[in-house]
Amino acid sequence: MLARVTWYELEVRETDVGEIALGELAGELDLTNAEELERRLEEIAAGVSKVVLDLNGILFFDSAALHVLFRFARRLEAEGKAFGLVLPATSPVAKTLSIVSFDQVATIRPSLEEVLAGL
Repeated sequence: MLARVTWYELEVRETDVGEIALGELAGELDLTNAEELERRLEEIAAGVSKVVLDLNGILFFDSAALHVLFRFARRLEAEGKAFGLVLPATSPVAKTLSIVSFDQVATIRPSLEEVLAGL
């Protein structure tokens, strides 16, 4: 029997705001796609000084995806890079990130403009 793989999308947008990588995530993040997500996040972080992820389109994530985000945040911090998340309080995953104090490793704001101002 084949394991079901959940879908997610990571779209990287070009920015004219200096050395910033902006990624927009949508879908579900879990054990079935966590390894690929981690690889793709590392790719977008190469050669930039700031990474911003827009999580507005994330419907669900499990502990495996949460660990990927924490490892990514710690890696960016160790490299001296800034990390921000666009995430309004009404997002399906906002409460989870609040419970685990993700704001200790990333700037979390409801809009891109606010994230950029906080980095």
